[in-house]
Amino acid sequence: MTAAPAQTSTARSAEFPHLFSPLKVGPGEFKNRVYSPPHAPGFMGYDFLPGDQLIAYWEAKARGGTAAISTGVTPVHPSTGMQVVPFRNPNFADRYNRAAEAMHRHDALFFVQPWHGGTQVGGVGGRASWAPSAVVTPHNYGVPHVMTRSDIDEIIEAWRFAGQELAKTDVDGIEIHGAHGYLITEFSSGFFNRRDDEYGGDEERRSRFVREIIAAVRSEARADQIVGMRFSADEFVDEGLTVEESQRLLKRLADTGDLDYLNISVGNYQSMETIIAPMYVPLSSFVYAAAAIKEVVDIPVFTVGRINDPQQAEQIIAGGYADVVSMNRAIIADPDWANKALTGRSDEIRKCIACNEACWGRGEMGLPIGIGCAVNPDIGFEEDMILTPAETKKTVMVIGGGVAGLEAARVAAERGHTVSVYERGDELGGQVLTAGKASMRIDFAEPARYYTVQMDRLGVDVHLGEEVTMATVDAAKPDVVVVATGSTPIIPDDVPGADGPNVTEVRAVLDGEVEVGHRVLLAASENHQEGLATVEFLLDRGHEVTVVSKREAPGQEIEHNTIVMLMPRVVEKGAQLEPLTWVRRIDGDTVTLYSLITGEDRSIEVDTVVFACGGESDNAIYQALQGRVPDVQLVGDALAPRRMLYATRDGNRVGKAI
Repeated sequence: MTAAPAQTSTARSAEFPHLFSPLKVGPGEFKNRVYSPPHAPGFMGYDFLPGDQLIAYWEAKARGGTAAISTGVTPVHPSTGMQVVPFRNPNFADRYNRAAEAMHRHDALFFVQPWHGGTQVGGVGGRASWAPSAVVTPHNYGVPHVMTRSDIDEIIEAWRFAGQELAKTDVDGIEIHGAHGYLITEFSSGFFNRRDDEYGGDEERRSRFVREIIAAVRSEARADQIVGMRFSADEFVDEGLTVEESQRLLKRLADTGDLDYLNISVGNYQSMETIIAPMYVPLSSFVYAAAAIKEVVDIPVFTVGRINDPQQAEQIIAGGYADVVSMNRAIIADPDWANKALTGRSDEIRKCIACNEACWGRGEMGLPIGIGCAVNPDIGFEEDMILTPAETKKTVMVIGGGVAGLEAARVAAERGHTVSVYERGDELGGQVLTAGKASMRIDFAEPARYYTVQMDRLGVDVHLGEEVTMATVDAAKPDVVVVATGSTPIIPDDVPGADGPNVTEVRAVLDGEVEVGHRVLLAASENHQEGLATVEFLLDRGHEVTVVSKREAPGQEIEHNTIVMLMPRVVEKGAQLEPLTWVRRIDGDTVTLYSLITGEDRSIEVDTVVFACGGESDNAIYQALQGRVPDVQLVGDALAPRRMLYATRDGNRVGKAI
């Protein structure tokens, strides 16, 4: 599908008039109020210069109508731990000019974010990190080097040099990174800064470092370049920055005239779950911080934090809470977010579900190189994002209405094939519908909504409540069958008594297919979300739950920001966690457990045993169709039970290959 054409700065939306009004920001103008804020997609080379893949990633957002796009962190000094300073690379201007040119093709602005990571990132490879004070936190790589006055001068000059080099480029804006516990935050915050000199102590002295950096960058930037700063206005840690202190600090900085805008965020690495908030955090939770800063400054204020819907964004701008909405994951999930909202196609937006799986948590997904998205398999593959029409139009039958099958159906239909989807359930969505029934996991229902809209838009023939047989296939006479029949939950057959009447599995519990007694043993070996999400579901309904797992803790493969919110929730609600423990046998209401450390047995009394052991592929029909249909494809859990990211990628790949 080809993205909508780039909109000019005069484009308006009758539905969202405030969101799509232009905004003067310093010497420049945003064509609308949608900003893709700095983040690290992982495509940057060791030299921190953008190549074709990263520029394509940024350009997709510009082509999709986003007003301004920023790079991720760009080191100003080797003491960040990156040991490289791109501003000193002789190819710096050329590479960033190429990126700026790509953004400008779509009437979008391009920003670069100079940054120093301070103690939270420094110290990689055994080098000492630099910080205002010798404060050790859980995210330190050891005790930091306490910066001397000479070090401080050197860092300020490094920022000045960054501004000088950026002035030689076609970059439209410079966003100084003063947020999230990095070096500027460390000087500004009492949580990090324990100095008692001209750079520490009271609020005025703690603000000196950032004032001097801003002045240095502003002195070098061109008159037509926008200069702003990202700042965490609320750190959520003892002695850290509060909204009230940030109001005083940021008013002083804005009053200097050196800043054209403030991009207000929250948190540091001790409260990281607020920086990239999982779905347990309600939408718009941190808009209050931007609204508080907007009360005291006379420059535009940007806001951030689980903003993914145009109506939500419109209300923020119309209500005067902020001037611009910063949306990272929302635009990763759908780079055409702005154009779809502008042209009356909001229902076609593929919304972020805040699962954090492949964007922020890509390391846990085995994707350390480049960013991905569980709901948008095109991210990271932007050069293949625009679909080409099929050379030969075919009849395609998709068996299974989960996300893998629906993505295959969507892509195939976009390319001109005649597509039908057969789902034995009463609605489309598959396992995401089940996952969305867990406590505060309703966002998982979003892909079902999105694909239902897409099937209707594309004229896909959807059959609900229909079990596919060989007769069904023979009658349809398809050229291609895509088998997306998913997986069936595993109840281990090596546990004596696991076939008893009081034994079940997590999907049946969430779907309400079984009666669950008051005392529940949940045995989790899938090491991800299914088990713990079901635990909370049961706790919220008054059950007593004991959780055993073969690992040191259940859910060990859940990305950091989700697990640090979910685990306290289940513990506070009364779950009894027994790690490194498993089920020996089940004798009615008596369950024998054993320790994986000592091998010792003990018995507990329960009413119901629930297993969370993942699934096994349900693909018998794939085998039966061999030789009966010209082309049979296998996707999603039917191919191999994995995370949602791989299901949507499977469907996307097959849809493009047909």
